[in-house]
Amino acid sequence: MSHRSLPVVIGCTAVILSGCGGDKAPAPRPSAAAVQKDLVLTAGDLPDGYATSPPDATPEVSAASSSSIPGCDPLLDLFQTGPRDAARFEAGSTGPFLAESLADGTPIADMAARCATFTDTDGDGETTHVSVDPVGDFPAVAESQKAFMMEATGGTGDDAWTTSGYLVQLRVDGLTCTLVHFGQPGVDRAETESIAKAAVAKIKRRQ
Repeated sequence: MSHRSLPVVIGCTAVILSGCGGDKAPAPRPSAAAVQKDLVLTAGDLPDGYATSPPDATPEVSAASSSSIPGCDPLLDLFQTGPRDAARFEAGSTGPFLAESLADGTPIADMAARCATFTDTDGDGETTHVSVDPVGDFPAVAESQKAFMMEATGGTGDDAWTTSGYLVQLRVDGLTCTLVHFGQPGVDRAETESIAKAAVAKIKRRQ
């Protein structure tokens, strides 16, 4: 992912029940990692132009960063680097970027409510201004869902920059799925919606 990029992220946990009968040994249960890999999106599931992207070498939000509202820096970190162990995609050097994780179910609703507007200052004194707004009319694609539009801005003059996009968390057939979709300066909301629908459809198809 490029600097200050936001991946779409989905977190999911699956419980698989296996039965046994007679003297037959129960079939080996797939590992959680194998199940998740089978459920996550691939580049072929996405709109044209997306390719698999490696994770950032270092997190965007450093340990030395300081948020104006305590506890909000993880939300910015999630927006800019995506969940840990996420599947990551990009469609150009400035995005859109997408991250989906089936391993990180970090609840975002309470955090987003507390962190509607905040700043984050890194160890070099550079400040990022962040806004988080709920998207109440996001199409219903899952049993329960939360969607937020996020924008992060920083720099001045010729060095000014903006990234914006969506952070979506879905509950599908017992799985918690988190998507991060953003770009510089932003992404098409209709594309975010189509990606969310594709993620839900893939989970349902493989359950």
